[in-house]
Amino acid sequence: MKPFYKLVYLVAAQESGLFELLRGGPVGFEQLAAAYCRDSKAREALEAWLQLGIRLGLLKLGPGGFELKGLAKKLARPQNDSILALLQEVAGLHSKLILDTPGKLRKGELWALEDQDGEIIARSSRVMEAFQTEAIDSTFPATGPARLLEIGCGSGFYIKYAAAKNPSLSALGLELQENVAVVARRNIEGWGLQDRVRIETGDIRNKAPDERFDIVTLYNNIYYFPVEERVSLLRHIGEFIQPGGFLLMTTCCQGGSLGVEVLNLWGAATANCGRLPTADELVSQLRQAGFKDVRAIRLIPGEAFFAFKALRGGKV
Repeated sequence: MKPFYKLVYLVAAQESGLFELLRGGPVGFEQLAAAYCRDSKAREALEAWLQLGIRLGLLKLGPGGFELKGLAKKLARPQNDSILALLQEVAGLHSKLILDTPGKLRKGELWALEDQDGEIIARSSRVMEAFQTEAIDSTFPATGPARLLEIGCGSGFYIKYAAAKNPSLSALGLELQENVAVVARRNIEGWGLQDRVRIETGDIRNKAPDERFDIVTLYNNIYYFPVEERVSLLRHIGEFIQPGGFLLMTTCCQGGSLGVEVLNLWGAATANCGRLPTADELVSQLRQAGFKDVRAIRLIPGEAFFAFKALRGGKV
């Protein structure tokens, strides 16, 4: 049970603000009690909670007070935020999926997109950055004007990366969830890219192809669309691509690790979404949608995580 307790405690330390309080160094019990407690019973409960953190090896008590230790100390560092967000996703969304899906199915219910925290998902998805950026490096032009449409832009990080790679690139990020789009807009402004990048909220299926782009991307979101709609979706996306342009997709596919199996469960059990594809299935769907020269590239050795590059066909 210890790994489970550690996972839950780490997430609680983040969400309760303990990481923020202890990030700068030791803090005495009285200062922590002032932040968390209203009466003597609450002080007893806080002391017991902190003692559990010590027992789990995540806190230590020294002359200056309570300090972060081991994994907790590492995860409190800003550069490890994506891993911390992944733990929040596992402790929250994943645990609910495993615990509650059979009961929901008995009642004729499915999960809704709103049942997940879009901001946490945007943060946790950054654990794949090294592999995603490799796909960008191997396919995007490094120079010359290029227009990018990123469908499901999340935090905007990959737009930022592409814009840094090619100073002549401009982009439109389309995000389905407004709370995530707010984060992306804030990031774009913070990065000084507002003159080259705009962020819109909306569903690509409802957007008219009144603009054309050299590159369209879908990173880790094909499972947000039902399996039976994917060919028509890809055909519609093709209408946004200039002749000679290309589509770049990345996604986990069937047959991956345990985390991929949970993602497959989420897609299959969420209304208006769908299970993960197989790699061969997605290649076939891209061809049916009118794309040509479709290539599947495994991005992580031994894992079912692929990039798919496809050129716009003559008629889509």
